[in-house]
Amino acid sequence: MTMPLQAISHYERLFDEHPWMRDGFHWTVVRTATPPPSIQEIGTSLSSSAEAGVEEEVDVASGADLYLPHTVVSVDRQREGYFLFQYQDGSIDDPALLRELSESDGPVWSVASILYKHKYTYAVDGEIRWTWREFPHGERPDVDEDFLFVENACKDAGLPFGLAALMAVVDLGSGVRMDINWPHAPRPAVVLDDPIW
Repeated sequence: MTMPLQAISHYERLFDEHPWMRDGFHWTVVRTATPPPSIQEIGTSLSSSAEAGVEEEVDVASGADLYLPHTVVSVDRQREGYFLFQYQDGSIDDPALLRELSESDGPVWSVASILYKHKYTYAVDGEIRWTWREFPHGERPDVDEDFLFVENACKDAGLPFGLAALMAVVDLGSGVRMDINWPHAPRPAVVLDDPIW
């Protein structure tokens, strides 16, 4: 099995283990050149007022309900960078936020899945370089190499290019992975009183 197919298989297993994720989520990944910022610093960068609280243990699948009407963003910091996660409704894929994160922290990949429709965005140096929706039309200028790598692997293997493949694109491009067990346990989260960015 080639590397893209291994990554796709990993995310298919993730969805099998956590079927609630198929209902919809927002996943934004930032690759940093230096160790990733602290969770408090990440929260400050997400908040339109630069004020954010941090909760050490919030259930990924239902924790947001406990904090309504606040905005809750689960955070995972890794050696290569960090990711932000919101179950169902979310705003961590807002283009202005993606541009800001890509300018301040490093390249950004974002996957949003809502009602089985998927969107992928790639931003670097403060610019949205490419956006793909589940049913792309027309030419695709400046497609990033990781996207084409995974897309071609799917074609060669006769696999559909779906949500697991999109997450594999992010995984391979950023070096940041959502582990199979990540959604099982309570995770650190940023809690915002105001809208994101």
